[in-house]
Amino acid sequence: MSTDEFMKHQYLTLRAEISESKSRIFWLVIIGVALVLVSGYLAAEHPSAFANAAIPFLLLGLMMSFIAEDNNISRAGRYIREHVEPHIKDLTCWEHWLERHPEFREVDHSFVIGFSMLFFCFFAISTSLTLVYLDRQMYSMLKVGSAGVAYLLAALCVLVVFVRHLRAGNPKQNPSTEQSPSSEDYAG
Repeated sequence: MSTDEFMKHQYLTLRAEISESKSRIFWLVIIGVALVLVSGYLAAEHPSAFANAAIPFLLLGLMMSFIAEDNNISRAGRYIREHVEPHIKDLTCWEHWLERHPEFREVDHSFVIGFSMLFFCFFAISTSLTLVYLDRQMYSMLKVGSAGVAYLLAALCVLVVFVRHLRAGNPKQNPSTEQSPSSEDYAG
């Protein structure tokens, strides 16, 4: 396989990966909303500590999945921009064009932040409702406090992943994006 064929194959493969991740994000949003509605209904109709206590963790799991898919998109796009597009001469390619027009990326960035904040709000609401429910059901303060600590620790883990994802996706804060690929990157 020649270098040109390999680069074309990489480009097509990464574009397909980006497309698949976007599709998974769409379905994740749809399924996530449905799961939240169904689990909220089931917790209200069949009150039990487990049903209520599981909803905040469900939300955090959905949020982690969303962040992972968005990270796949960012990583594939960055690889295309830094390692594939530099080999295409005399053309302005998609990723480089987007980098020169940051206002077009702001929508994607705002969507990720907005969707994540929406999930954090749902998480905060479901956590507070669950803790109030546990308290009203006369669970010991140790159990209620333990549940609160578990929710807090899980939320902090997701928050750390979210912040790292935002920093990795911001080329202004990541000096490695300014480097041009060397011939050693393609030796193989």
